[in-house]
Amino acid sequence: MAGWVSPPLNIRFEITQGEPVVLYTPDGQPFLSTVEMNERMKLTEQTLQQERQRAEKLAAYLRSQGINPDTIL
Repeated sequence: MAGWVSPPLNIRFEITQGEPVVLYTPDGQPFLSTVEMNERMKLTEQTLQQERQRAEKLAAYLRSQGINPDTIL
């Protein structure tokens, strides 16, 4: 199976002795492991939470200045 490419998916399988199977996307990039995917998802969630907090602070500031942030967009 080493180097085999799935015809319908166009993904490549690589096997190295003593290592887990690595799958490559059609453009040659390795698929992320579940650990890597979870780390990226956590980072994305943290970033989104920070952006929500920033937006809430900005909205509060606008309200303090007499501006309704819900009507300016």
